[in-house]
Amino acid sequence: MDELVYKTSNEDSLQKFKIVSDDIAYFSEQKITKAQPVVLVFSVNGEDIGFVKFDLRVFNRNAYITYYVIPKYRGQGYGKAMLQKAIGFAFGEMNLHRLTAEVYAYNEKSIKLLESLGFMREGLLREAKFHDNKYWDILIMGILKEEYRK
Repeated sequence: MDELVYKTSNEDSLQKFKIVSDDIAYFSEQKITKAQPVVLVFSVNGEDIGFVKFDLRVFNRNAYITYYVIPKYRGQGYGKAMLQKAIGFAFGEMNLHRLTAEVYAYNEKSIKLLESLGFMREGLLREAKFHDNKYWDILIMGILKEEYRK
């Protein structure tokens, strides 16, 4: 074998590698396609209060969700209402089959919120988040279209 060397680069350098069809089953869809995220911005009385973002996996009809409510509107039910509308949009308008959320173990409010909407704990990334000088687990939570309580 010849000497193997490497150099740092960016994603643009991957364009020269043409993945053959037999290999596609072994790659994450996100490494093959570049679907733009779908972002829903929510407002109250003309003020933007938060968002829900869907990072799409088009082939598999699923998405990873991220959500945020500005501090002024937290604890008033807006987060749950936003997620209910967003999940309905994802399973209805976007015809997704599944949603996935990654939640830090210290974010107990978010875990309870997702569970109240029907998300189930599916997995755990051990000590995958560094915060406050400590490593925390990341919970993988998911919901299927047929499990969603409208």
